[in-house]
Amino acid sequence: MIRPFEFEGRNEYRRERGMVPADNLTTRLIDSLYKAKALAPKQNEIVATYYGLTDQLKVVASKSPENFNNPQTDSVAELRQYFQHKELTKITNKRKEFDETYLTKPDGEKISYREGYRLWADFWDLRNQIMAKNIIRTAALNPGKRIVVLTGFLHRYYILSELRKLKEGKPIQIREFYEY
Repeated sequence: MIRPFEFEGRNEYRRERGMVPADNLTTRLIDSLYKAKALAPKQNEIVATYYGLTDQLKVVASKSPENFNNPQTDSVAELRQYFQHKELTKITNKRKEFDETYLTKPDGEKISYREGYRLWADFWDLRNQIMAKNIIRTAALNPGKRIVVLTGFLHRYYILSELRKLKEGKPIQIREFYEY
């Protein structure tokens, strides 16, 4: 049986609120400021660290799943996502370009890149928490059965952390696919 665990309707949810395309437009603007050497030194350091972590994960992702489904890669992914959702937001919060550049949401309302990116960054937590809750719900509805969860490895560290909290007191075991 295949069961979804994703945040249902996530793409429409993000579009309606202006998170999309604010996420990509904002990161493109950050990238152009970085390449033009127009960022403050601390902002430049944030972007360089983010890109370095992204590059590190790209190398690991080109290998077999055993190489990226592990605590070491989870740590790098967690740090990379922290930079994407928290540290880059420090840049968008400080620079006027992100407050003075707008996009139009489907309802016709304008939203700044700053606000759209902030909403998108905050959605990261909500999305992963909901995915973990949905996995636990599926496990509760299928006691004693093996459940395989397939997700991108940038979600893995977060979902595992949430599952460990949510499984407290429940007869649920978390194993890696290569432990069977």
